[in-house]
Amino acid sequence: MKTLLAFTGCLLSLQLFAQPLERVFPEQVGMDSRRLHYADEAILRSIADKEIPGAVLAVVHRGKMAYLKAYGNKQVYPSVVPMDVNTVFDLASVSKSVSTAVAAMMLVERGQLRLLDKVSLYIPNFKGNIRVMDLLTHTSGLPPYAPVDSLKKRYGSPNRDGVIEYIATCKRDFEPGKGFQYSCLNFITLQRIIETISGQTLKAFAQTHIFDVLGMKHTAYQPEGEILERVAPTEKQPDGSVLRGVVHDPLARIMNGGISGNAGVFSDAGDLAILATALLNGGAYNGRRILSPQGVKTMTTVPESLKAFGRSPGWDLYSDYASNKGDLLSPATYGHTGYTGTSIVIDPANDIAIILLTNRVHPDDAGAAVRLRAVVANAVAASFGCPQERVYFPRYYERVGQFRNEAPITPEDIVFLGNSLTENGKWSEYFPLRKIVNRGISGDEALGIYDRLYQILPGKPKKIFLQTGANDVSHDWPVDSIVERVALVVDKIRRESPETQLYLQGSLPINESFNRYQKLAGKTNVFPELSERLSELAASRGIVFIPLFPLFAQQGTNILRKDLTNDGLHLKEKGYEIWVKAIQSYVME
Repeated sequence: MKTLLAFTGCLLSLQLFAQPLERVFPEQVGMDSRRLHYADEAILRSIADKEIPGAVLAVVHRGKMAYLKAYGNKQVYPSVVPMDVNTVFDLASVSKSVSTAVAAMMLVERGQLRLLDKVSLYIPNFKGNIRVMDLLTHTSGLPPYAPVDSLKKRYGSPNRDGVIEYIATCKRDFEPGKGFQYSCLNFITLQRIIETISGQTLKAFAQTHIFDVLGMKHTAYQPEGEILERVAPTEKQPDGSVLRGVVHDPLARIMNGGISGNAGVFSDAGDLAILATALLNGGAYNGRRILSPQGVKTMTTVPESLKAFGRSPGWDLYSDYASNKGDLLSPATYGHTGYTGTSIVIDPANDIAIILLTNRVHPDDAGAAVRLRAVVANAVAASFGCPQERVYFPRYYERVGQFRNEAPITPEDIVFLGNSLTENGKWSEYFPLRKIVNRGISGDEALGIYDRLYQILPGKPKKIFLQTGANDVSHDWPVDSIVERVALVVDKIRRESPETQLYLQGSLPINESFNRYQKLAGKTNVFPELSERLSELAASRGIVFIPLFPLFAQQGTNILRKDLTNDGLHLKEKGYEIWVKAIQSYVME
């Protein structure tokens, strides 16, 4: 009984620990969400140009998930399946950094491995004076790859010993430390060293000492169960099937049976964000440590004797393969890419990580992601450290988080979009025969609405009822500027969801006699002007305008009727009854 209780407690402890990064709105960690939309646009262009079928972008800043979005499709053959943020990807060569290199550095910290150790110490017939450091930095002189078909014919498949025998004796292209040549053979050799020292397979070592420790629940070699169900497929095979949950890399798949030092890890953006956070935090996440700060520093610093080549023990800082870091991040930035279209970039100077996952090899290995990685990194880098024009109250971001956890918008939905006037309306009760979604947030303004359209437009809702302006007026924006901002919202909706019927609602009057909102003092007459200008905007865009202002104003004035409000701005239920009557025919048509 005690054993059962202990096991149950241990299991509960692991479940409680395995928590994803806290998700926040970009502005909460000093980032500009509007600038992040440039990254969105770059990814969507790449999808439209058929460079990739889809992607997931994750941005970690100050130890929090500041941005997490899915784009396009995770599968386009044999059927189309939309991408989602929980999609698991074949990381390809990113496996080298997030698994093999970390495992090797853990053994260094335990006193079981030395970077200057010769490989022959662990693989006795290994030719030459290649050191562990040479393997980790791709300065060993080993060939880039191995002839898979020849190895299969010679040794059979899979045959890991055969691969090591080939690597141990094959021709070297230059003396160790004298040049740089990216080679998968380096990390397959490291795999054998790790397994020899630890007595475990690389799969078991990484799972036990890295993934499980950090709570990376959707990361594994040879995925199965729930992880396998989430995997995005890679390349179409001659028999018409696609690789899904089976590593794409031929050496890893055919000769190493899916567990390989150069490739084979499957993971999602959330788990990689946890690993990146641990590295940014000196090797620990949420009280669980995989490396010491010294280990992280050594693993991510180019050795003095190898400065010309730009590779640290397991990562890339400034070699010719480091274009994924873009142009704007700090010189301390390190990262890695994978053939399948994956990328991780970590900038310790700015406390940021950028994870871009695509399956660009799906379905026919004709895609491209090299340039995309760089332009996305640039857009993300430009989004932090800028003066923040708009920072909202914590409840605003909580509300955005609530929307994130709701069911996705569908083409059957009618969305009410706006500020507190919209949020306080019981729209689904007013229109029980329609699928109503309330996306109002107290304190929101036109550009805030613009920034969160990404939660709405991918679902292509049937209708959107937009009402905004009061908070823009309170921020002292002139009417021209407010209308320009509302126009941005209108144009984005029409551009990204052209089948959605958009209804632009006019502004409501206010009543200053309550003396409740000082930021609206003296602005009673701004609202009828704003309403008129919004009417003109609707006419210029060919959309329906609903003039609410005259329905709520005292006769012959621009003042909100006292019987409709308790504070001079927000409406009583009697006010919503008037609003419902004004829009009923548009909702029900």
